[in-house]
Amino acid sequence: MPTTPQDLALAHSLAQRPPTDSSEAKEQEAGESDNLPNLCTLSLDELKQLDRDPEFFEDFIEEMSVVQYLNEELDSMMDQVEIISRENECKGIHLVELKRRLSDDFTALKNLGEKCDRLNKKYFKKSDEYAPQHIRELLQIAASNADGDCDRHVEHFLNGKTDVQTFLNTYQWSKKISTERKAKEERLGTQLSALERAGI
Repeated sequence: MPTTPQDLALAHSLAQRPPTDSSEAKEQEAGESDNLPNLCTLSLDELKQLDRDPEFFEDFIEEMSVVQYLNEELDSMMDQVEIISRENECKGIHLVELKRRLSDDFTALKNLGEKCDRLNKKYFKKSDEYAPQHIRELLQIAASNADGDCDRHVEHFLNGKTDVQTFLNTYQWSKKISTERKAKEERLGTQLSALERAGI
């Protein structure tokens, strides 16, 4: 495609020559129609003006259909780029918000995990404390302590440290506690044995 006034003048002079071949003429006409559709309509004076007057030359180029088409394509591409830029900006803001939410959710999940671990430890500790076998062991210890209290009351009475009435009251109380705890421990042991035989 001619890009200077000299090229345009040369193309015009070539357009005035009769083609030697019909196919050549068709190709020449098609090329002129596609590349310089308005060039062949200019007079020699207008072609000279193209060479002398840059503003006239620029206006002529701007009026060419191919240039107008390219300008429209360029405007369309610029519009698309602007749209894509705005979309990317919006997506960037949305991405930042998603990252913030993800960070908050991760922190909340971490806190929940730590709380769950603490509650699990507390649960297992309570489970051990209230396990039937553990309760049975505690009853055995309590009964043994109550028996120890009975022995201590007897020893104090024999050593003259307590009178008869005090000895009877404290001994009977400790003996009662020991008997109750032994009975509970025995019932619990029977129940645990039954559960064990049942495979539970």
